[in-house]
Amino acid sequence: MLSVLTEIAEKARWNLTAFNGKLHLSGRVLSPIEAQAAGIASKTLISRMAATMSTEESEQISFEEKLEKITPEDILTFGAMQDRVLCQVVDKASQDDGASWEKLTLVHHEAQQNPAKNVLWVGMISQEDKNAIFEKAMISVKEAADSAENFRG
Repeated sequence: MLSVLTEIAEKARWNLTAFNGKLHLSGRVLSPIEAQAAGIASKTLISRMAATMSTEESEQISFEEKLEKITPEDILTFGAMQDRVLCQVVDKASQDDGASWEKLTLVHHEAQQNPAKNVLWVGMISQEDKNAIFEKAMISVKEAADSAENFRG
């Protein structure tokens, strides 16, 4: 049983390269309930997009006009949720390809940033890196759950 528990526990963490390869980040996955809560904002935005794309009149509407139906508030809601998740899950950084790790804290406001104490404003992370982190935090939950379900003692 120890080998299965070890395998599951290892899936609770992820590492990825960010800031154009200058920094490696490490963090934990979201718990299933955290992932479910985070998914609500994603699903809301995606369903709104799907609804605008699937109307009968949509065949006569340009892609740009369809995007205009998504409000700035939708985008900000999704962005705020994504930033919350990043602040929850990212906890370590490495400059040496993961040979050594230091504690890293992501904060919501630029005024809270303090490089001397390894505190970084989440707003400094590119959208591409944010998306990659968010995906790691969400996908790994499914992998861990699948491993647990496949365990046969």
